[in-house]
Order: sequence, then C-alpha cells, then structure tokens
Amino acid sequence: MSIYNWIQKVFFEIYEEWHMKDPAYDRNGFHISGIDNALKAMHDGYYTYAEISPSHAVKGCTLMKAVVGKSKELVNLYLKIEDKKYLISDLSYSDAVKIMRAFVKKEVLPDEKTYTEVIGNDDAIVKSAFEELTKLLLADPKTAQRFLKKHKHESMEDMDHAWEELFFALERKGKVIELDWKARKDSFIPAVRKLSAGLNLETDEKILNDEEDIPRWGKILNAGWTEYVLSAMDIGSDSYAMMVLSKEDFEKARELAKVFLHRIAVIEEM
Repeated sequence: MSIYNWIQKVFFEIYEEWHMKDPAYDRNGFHISGIDNALKAMHDGYYTYAEISPSHAVKGCTLMKAVVGKSKELVNLYLKIEDKKYLISDLSYSDAVKIMRAFVKKEVLPDEKTYTEVIGNDDAIVKSAFEELTKLLLADPKTAQRFLKKHKHESMEDMDHAWEELFFALERKGKVIELDWKARKDSFIPAVRKLSAGLNLETDEKILNDEEDIPRWGKILNAGWTEYVLSAMDIGSDSYAMMVLSKEDFEKARELAKVFLHRIAVIEEM
C-alpha cells in the first residue's frame, strides 16, 4: 500500500484500493460511509444492489454483494470465496452494513456457519427474464427477436450493456423519451402526450405547478390514471427515461428487471 493510500485509509476512512459498484457508482476508492449510503438507497427503493471488492483476496473472498431480498426490509448478502458463491439470506440492513464495513475496515468475514454455498447457475434465469422484458417493452416480436440476436445477454455480466442497448432501442421506437432532470413543464407535457398517444389519458397541464419537477408532476398524473402508469427505466443518470405502461405490464416489467438487478419504477420514485 502506498503512503498516500495508507493516509487516506487511516485518517479519512477512504479505501482507495477497494472497488465499489452500485447503480450510480462504479470505481476504485470510496469512503466507508459509502456502504451505509448505498444500502440506505437500497432500502429506500432506489438501488437494487451494492457490491464491494478488495484489491486482493481477503481470506479467499474477492467480492461481497448485497441484493434487495424478497421483502424490501431484508437483504441477501452474497460472497465469492475461492471462486465459489455463498449466501447469507434475509439479513437486516443494519446487519448487512456491519458485515460489509468489517470486511473493508478489519478484513474479516462473517462466521462460516452463517453462510451456505449457492449451487447451480442463475444465468438461464437472468437470460430468460431479460428476453421476456425485451419482448414486453418493445411490443413487437420481430423487433425483439432482432434485438436479442444482436445483443449478448447470456449472464449477469452482460446485463449492464444489454440494459443500455434496450434503452436505446426503446428510445428509437418512441417507447421511451429521455428528459433532463431539470426539464420544464413545456417539455414534460409534450413528452407524456407523445408516449400516451391513442390511450385517451388526461394530461391537463393546468393542474401542474410550473415550479415543481418531473417526479411531482408524474405523481399527480398517476393519481388520476386508473389503467396506466407513467414510469421510467433507471439508466444510472440524473435524467428520466420515461415510459407509459399499462398497470399490468408495469408490474411485470418491474419484477422482471429486478431479476437481473435493474430497475423500472413509477416516475415519482425515480
């Protein structure tokens, strides 16, 4: 460890040689509080996962990854130890933070009795979920098939790129419109009307305050719609990749995206 990295670690609790990845951050070097912040974002529904990895194996462990559990209040914690995958399921967020902090600060692992080996491969599940979501959102079998043949989507490692390409494909088809976070009402209303063309949805701009923002405008529209939802893909930026989906399709899309740790949510939760 260099003198600079030692100083950062000892005096500032910044771990330059460790890597953190979540939907908004993917690089070496993070303050220890980054773990707390990432898991809070998971609990609040903004992130689906957060992972940390050391520059060298710690007692054989090269990765620790927290994933939102079946219940929003619980976390599943995955460990990669000597190329095997282990799981501690149904942790509280506070316990997950303690374990991940100890991994970084003290270079220790939880008791072996607390985790079990994960047998099998999730790649087939991930691939199937992405294909089903692609077909659902593109809403055209031929277009979806061409897209799936063109873009690799065989495993979790492919998902970030495949998700980005799906966003671009939906944008080209006019099924997604991206707006900057500070877009004004005169940009928001035409975008929503274009996305909802032919659906006979109320988009009365008079009920929307000029000084508010996309999430609050979207919340008002969603409160007045009964069969459709103004939603968005989380594309890891501060813009809004907006979609209009039927409530049934929205629920399906949200659950399918969770399988490969990406996120579709109602616009007011973005």
